[in-house]
Amino acid sequence: METLWRDVKYSVRLWRKAPGFTSIVVLTLAFGIGANTTVFSVVNTLFLHPLPVDRPGELVTLRTVDASTRSSEALPISYPNLRDISDRNQVFESVAGHSSPTILTLLDGTTPQRLFGEVVTGNYFATLGLRPVRGRFFLPGEDAAPGTAPVLVLAHAAWQARFGGADVVGRTLRINDRVFTVIGVAPEGFKGVNAVFGPDVWIPTMMTEAVMPAQMKDWLRNRGALGFRGVARLKPGVSSAQAAANLATIAAALEREHAEENRGRGLAIDPLTRAALMAPGQMSATTISLVLLAIPGLILLIACSNVANLLLARAASRRQEIAVRLAIGSDRRRLLRQLLTESALLACAGGVAGFALAYVGVHALWSLRPADVAPNLIDLTIDLRVFLFALAISLATGPLFGLAPAWRSTRVDVIRSLNDEGRSVGRVRGRINMGGALTAGQVALSLIALVTAGLLLRSLQHAYRLDPGFETQRMAIALISPGQAGYSRARSEQFYDDARARVSALPGVVSATWATQLPLFARPSRSVVIEVRDRASDIITIVNAIDVDYFATTGITLTQGRDFLVSDRDGSRAVAIVNETLAARAWPGLDPIGRRLRLAGDDVVREVVGIAKTATYESLGEPPQACLYLPLRQYFSDAAVLYTRTDGEPSGLLSTVQRTVRELDTRVDVSDVRTIATVIGQSLFGATAGVGLLTLFGLISLALAALGLYGGVAHAVNQRRSEIGLRMALGANQGGIVGLVLRQGLAPVAVGMALGAVASLGTGFALSSVLFGVGPADPLSLAGASAALALAAIAACYVPARRASRVDPLIALREH
Repeated sequence: METLWRDVKYSVRLWRKAPGFTSIVVLTLAFGIGANTTVFSVVNTLFLHPLPVDRPGELVTLRTVDASTRSSEALPISYPNLRDISDRNQVFESVAGHSSPTILTLLDGTTPQRLFGEVVTGNYFATLGLRPVRGRFFLPGEDAAPGTAPVLVLAHAAWQARFGGADVVGRTLRINDRVFTVIGVAPEGFKGVNAVFGPDVWIPTMMTEAVMPAQMKDWLRNRGALGFRGVARLKPGVSSAQAAANLATIAAALEREHAEENRGRGLAIDPLTRAALMAPGQMSATTISLVLLAIPGLILLIACSNVANLLLARAASRRQEIAVRLAIGSDRRRLLRQLLTESALLACAGGVAGFALAYVGVHALWSLRPADVAPNLIDLTIDLRVFLFALAISLATGPLFGLAPAWRSTRVDVIRSLNDEGRSVGRVRGRINMGGALTAGQVALSLIALVTAGLLLRSLQHAYRLDPGFETQRMAIALISPGQAGYSRARSEQFYDDARARVSALPGVVSATWATQLPLFARPSRSVVIEVRDRASDIITIVNAIDVDYFATTGITLTQGRDFLVSDRDGSRAVAIVNETLAARAWPGLDPIGRRLRLAGDDVVREVVGIAKTATYESLGEPPQACLYLPLRQYFSDAAVLYTRTDGEPSGLLSTVQRTVRELDTRVDVSDVRTIATVIGQSLFGATAGVGLLTLFGLISLALAALGLYGGVAHAVNQRRSEIGLRMALGANQGGIVGLVLRQGLAPVAVGMALGAVASLGTGFALSSVLFGVGPADPLSLAGASAALALAAIAACYVPARRASRVDPLIALREH
């Protein structure tokens, strides 16, 4: 230990003697370690940080499997099917269910406030093994009969933010014009089994009719309404394969007993953590996370290569020191340990600086999340696991960048070094030395990072330019629910008419209309029963109840048939419009106009009167999805989205639209008003943040590669001052010296770019599943990355080359 302490003190003295060298090494390592720690903190939160539940490894999610849908999202389960699974299974201790977060209205005084809520089965918290921090969770009797249990559980974050952590058990809240009693507070950190976004409150399923829109009030009875997500706890000793087999048996029985709602459907399970993150979108969370981990890994390798090059350069200046120590009897292993101690201390210092950079980076990254949902998103924090990760990679980088230079430093020829002949090592040319190999490796890794960032950036740019099938530049939306203010159906319909008329009359507004689906956030949720040619088929589809002028307002094209009319209301013939995808699947090769269909579990037969062009419903770049449009007055909902088409930029009209609707009734919440451009940006938030990080990492890798190249060339020039002076004394001009240094400095760059180009092609093909609009061998990404790297390399080499051309021959020869 005493010897180690002496090595540490000696290393610190060397740092003080060369503060510039030490600062460059520490900063270089800080960028590499900081980038890795920043990304690990994200992956740790999403994938590695367990939900605060009891024995999470026993928990699985249940989902519906159906070949008729092209949705990228795992399909939910109907509530009756979920109850049957709970009653019939032999593999689960308990089966619970929950809805997706839905918007609720808290009427606190005269100002309505928005809440996110989930409807859950009474055994939801018990299945997860949670304990309340205040009060209690639901009792069995509170989930036994519809409408009999107006109680709720508060999320910990909502409890702190809205009530300051005060005692709220027993307090009443008016939500959706119904009085609910707070019975408990969930534990801190629990935001539901969705690992990304959570509710403010949980409400028992028996209160579904009180909190859900009118279209969803039959969820507890309708097997065709896929409204719930299942979560179950495996019995001890039961494997996932055994559970899947038992679910297959149950699914077959449900198909026999309830063929209309379960035809061609199966059931599947996923581990809870994995299923919680499989959100819809054009970029897989798993793939992007792997990329986000890989690119900082490349940056760390570049940083270590840089530092190794610097240590090799420094070793040349310490050859005489090491030779003297060897000459007086020092053991080579002792010197090797000393040099590795220096490397380890530099790595630790870089780790401390990198951890600080990561702390700043994580908070900067998370400050970019959408403000309207920020309180309900996961908390991206740096915990002990992240600190241990930073410590581990800091300790690992010491030997990674320090072993080769230390080994080479202790292999010196004592006699030649003491005779000062080692000064001429820089004259050796025409062979690939260790420094050149490291430089080539840096360039190759940097090119891979730049090309990867370029591919994903171009893919994201293409996503913003994609035509989603509806108007994107001159339209705004507002989420409004008169039913949550206690409106009856008749009063809600009058509110819709009045709001549409008033908003349509505003200056700058072209038209306004209503629909129940929010663009880019629609989900397949209902089964459509098609009967044709003596056979019946079910297709899970998106259902959108729309008002008149919907297609004209949104810009979705009607390709055949007619639009809905004011006369399409209750009491008139039930009609429907299908999109081209649903038409092709339901009636292949036939004319859909005049065909009939109905929703599973609904006796109303509807006639198809029009065909609409398939648009984008769930996520940009999605495969074509089936969509069924119904007249809002025939398929009523007391919660809808107001679409407003403008003749110019819509952002300036948001407050006017909001004020106009609010004038009808201040109790109706009109707080959520956005442009379609904002909606698109929110749908791409995760991809945008990921690509932004990758772009930043690409620039860091470029800067590190350029810095390493500059350091290597500058050191080589310094070692060859005598040779350069002699060349100039013999008549070489400045241009020749510059060309000589540039050729020798750029030689490993050329090798590295060739290797990096080949490797980046492989990376592109590996990413092909998450790219759209861009090929894996995109020439623009490769050319742009190569040009940026080449320019940086030329600049890094030119500065020391220019300095070399100004060497005074007399001074250089005198130094020799």
